[in-house]
Amino acid sequence: MNKNLSLIATLVPLIIVAIGLVGWVLSLRSDVTATVGQLEAVQAEVEDAQFRLTELEKSLAIADDQMKNINAEHEIMGELFEELGETLPAGERRTYGGYN
Repeated sequence: MNKNLSLIATLVPLIIVAIGLVGWVLSLRSDVTATVGQLEAVQAEVEDAQFRLTELEKSLAIADDQMKNINAEHEIMGELFEELGETLPAGERRTYGGYN
């Protein structure tokens, strides 16, 4: 009987530690699963931000091209106004150009 009590006294703490270890592993798994879900959400947000940034870059390139075209047209208009300078009223003499 003494051996049985000794065996029980040895096994009970080991069983308690094993149960605690299983609980810890399960909670760790839950934490990892939650973290993976958050990471996937962040990756989706980053992909959305990348797409919006690419679209913004395209829009800015188009706006820059249009600005260059408008500035070139203004420069041509300025040259025409300089040629017609004598026939224009004083208020219509403007300086155009100097755009890069």
